[in-house]
Amino acid sequence: MAKGNANNVPTRYDSSCLARGEGGGGRFPHTFMGFSRATREELARIMPERRCCQLAELAGLAYVDGTMTAQGYDVAVGQAAAARTVYLLFKQLFQPYMEIKVRHRARFARHNIYIVRIPHQPQLEKIYGSLVGVQHRYGEGRWGRACCRRSFLRGIYLGRGSLTNPRKHYHLEIVTDSFQQAAVVQSCMETFGLTPGVVQRKKHVALYLKDGEQISQFLNLLGGHTALLRLESVRVVKGMRNQVNRLVNCETANMDKTLEAALHQIENIRLIDATEGLESLSPDLQEVAGLRLQYPYASLKELGQYLDPPLSKSGVNHRFRKIRQIAEELRGEVAK
Repeated sequence: MAKGNANNVPTRYDSSCLARGEGGGGRFPHTFMGFSRATREELARIMPERRCCQLAELAGLAYVDGTMTAQGYDVAVGQAAAARTVYLLFKQLFQPYMEIKVRHRARFARHNIYIVRIPHQPQLEKIYGSLVGVQHRYGEGRWGRACCRRSFLRGIYLGRGSLTNPRKHYHLEIVTDSFQQAAVVQSCMETFGLTPGVVQRKKHVALYLKDGEQISQFLNLLGGHTALLRLESVRVVKGMRNQVNRLVNCETANMDKTLEAALHQIENIRLIDATEGLESLSPDLQEVAGLRLQYPYASLKELGQYLDPPLSKSGVNHRFRKIRQIAEELRGEVAK
């Protein structure tokens, strides 16, 4: 049964409107079904309050999947949730006589085709003209109200959209049948600041979003707030994990540099000790050389704290440069 608001306009409905096909998701649909399917189920339960928005959403659903045939006007979709929406929008707007058919796909296909058909009847021309009128207006770039554009995009997504589980990677896609259709959808998305990419795949043309922020914005536009919250939760976790990885990688790189520098310093000190003796060094250099041999893995900053009085990192580094110069001179003498 449809639930009504104060104006007796249905706002949401349950899966009993189309008994066969995809089930509902319960209170927390994303827990019990795939992310893309749960998002579609959530969007399919939204019924726009304005008549113009209802017509725009139906026009979006029929834009790619609507066809006038010898039997009447067919809207063929691959998801039961989308078929329910088509059925209810037609009923809400025009109250026509309708037929619902289920066509089984090829043997190894996972889904069926759901066809909502309006057989030939007196008002079929009016219904067809209303849908084509919206589609032509958008095709010419006359966008009108933002609420209608959002409804149009929701219809497009219900019929041809998909969303990869964000735990894997960010990828939202809408498949159209031509570059002309893709251009209209792309232009409509761009009116909201979205920048979808376009790619041809065999006989179809796909629009896609790969940026998590853009996908969040798109879901918010469509009204998929539960999907949006789940996506944002995943984004936060991914962001924290990436930040931790960056910090760990940075710390590891710093440790590698510290150890490599310490090994060179120890090598220089031992060379001096074996040839001239550490007592040949000035007291300041002897002090830092002894600390390096005593604490081979300490950083320059840590060595500076062991000195009395303490010395800055740059000061310790200056002393080791002097030790390196002495060691280089000794290597040059040995080479001769």
